[in-house]
Amino acid sequence: MFLLFKFFKKMYQESEKLELKESLNEWREIIISLSAFANKNGGKIVVGLSDKAEPKGLEIGKNTVENLVNNIKMNTDPVLYPSVNVKTHGPGEIIEIEISESDNKPVFSFGQAYIRVGKINQKLSSFELKALIKRYDLPDFDRQEFSLATIKKISWDEYLMTEVFSDNFFTKMKSPLDLLSKFSLVKKNKVLNSAYLCFSKDTDLMFNALIRAARFKGNKAISFLDSKDFNCNLLRAAEEILKFVKQNIKREIVIEGKARHKEIWEYPLEALREAVINALVHRDYNDPGQIQIRIFDNSLSIWSPGLLPKEISVKNLREEKRSIPRNRLIAEIFHKSRKMEAWGSGFQRIVDYCFKNNNPEPKFSEIDGAFVVTFYKRIGGVNGGVNGGVNGGVNGGVNGGVNQMLNNILEIIKSEPGLNTNKLAEKTNSPLDTTEKRLRRLKKEGKIEYRGSSKTGGYFIK
Repeated sequence: MFLLFKFFKKMYQESEKLELKESLNEWREIIISLSAFANKNGGKIVVGLSDKAEPKGLEIGKNTVENLVNNIKMNTDPVLYPSVNVKTHGPGEIIEIEISESDNKPVFSFGQAYIRVGKINQKLSSFELKALIKRYDLPDFDRQEFSLATIKKISWDEYLMTEVFSDNFFTKMKSPLDLLSKFSLVKKNKVLNSAYLCFSKDTDLMFNALIRAARFKGNKAISFLDSKDFNCNLLRAAEEILKFVKQNIKREIVIEGKARHKEIWEYPLEALREAVINALVHRDYNDPGQIQIRIFDNSLSIWSPGLLPKEISVKNLREEKRSIPRNRLIAEIFHKSRKMEAWGSGFQRIVDYCFKNNNPEPKFSEIDGAFVVTFYKRIGGVNGGVNGGVNGGVNGGVNGGVNQMLNNILEIIKSEPGLNTNKLAEKTNSPLDTTEKRLRRLKKEGKIEYRGSSKTGGYFIK
């Protein structure tokens, strides 16, 4: 029983997305919590556990779940349809009730709207309620009118207005109005936010559109070696950011012939460009934060305000084929200007470019309300990897790149037997979970084995 309590305590800890209830006698509170979760980021309620995650021996009758679902339907507006699962553990049962963030906010329960704040359900005031209704009644940010200036008062980037688009899509434009009309970016005398962001000479009137880039000393964001702020439009920013990055990362020149040479960069430029454009196009412009590019000694990260759409998981980004652009008009502008290719495959291309350049697999994560892409420095020298590897190389492609990474680990273990997972992750500049996956694969293939205790042991060639 002690082990069961310990399991529950580790598995179920109350948070902004998890609440514990002892029994279904608290059904009103359960429904209120579900509506609060639906008005925020979604969440789960576990019935049958105390607030200390101790099992209470819940027994579920024949119609218990059906009655609960009916109560939820009768007392929520718009109606919530949560996922309900019954699980048996030791002396009793528990019910897991899970709800996603609602697309139709606000959600009311018993005639009142609630929102989850920390571990508490708070009533929305009339002011907050009006703000929430207004927010979800508005069109997407890039389709809203830019309220700070009329079309005549905005300083337009004349080069973009006349030259950036190919002749087979646009002829030469006589005025900004001609171009914006082609995209339907003008409403009477007002331009849309997307027009201001993509075609204005600067974006000073929209504070969070500023983009910050910095090169730091070491591997912490403390001491600056170089920094730059970009307040130009998004189309120009895509190029300017790459120029700054190239000035602050290393490259090698490979002579392939008397008149030919090849540049190999510390990070694959194609992958960086893809990640930068993804941040510019898909960030949440309702978020007051700014895009940041952070360059360290061993890594480079791109921070984009706003989380992924709830339909897409960070864990499955590489396999994800759907495209759910947050700012469809901005995405369309980038697509028409040939700065963004087919939608829905950008993350896989980023991984492919890293493998081809002999970089460890990048890490995709969500941190403090931002989506973050972290690149790790290229492994080895010009010829690729520790002692060159076997099948990888710079031009090895995805499969060759994977083999190269596995061979790099093998070579390191050969030269330094007994290293543990953490040390191998450091030496390959790879995320810990990625290193663990590669080690499991090598063990399964019978190439390595683990010797010693879990604390002091390490890997050896088998």
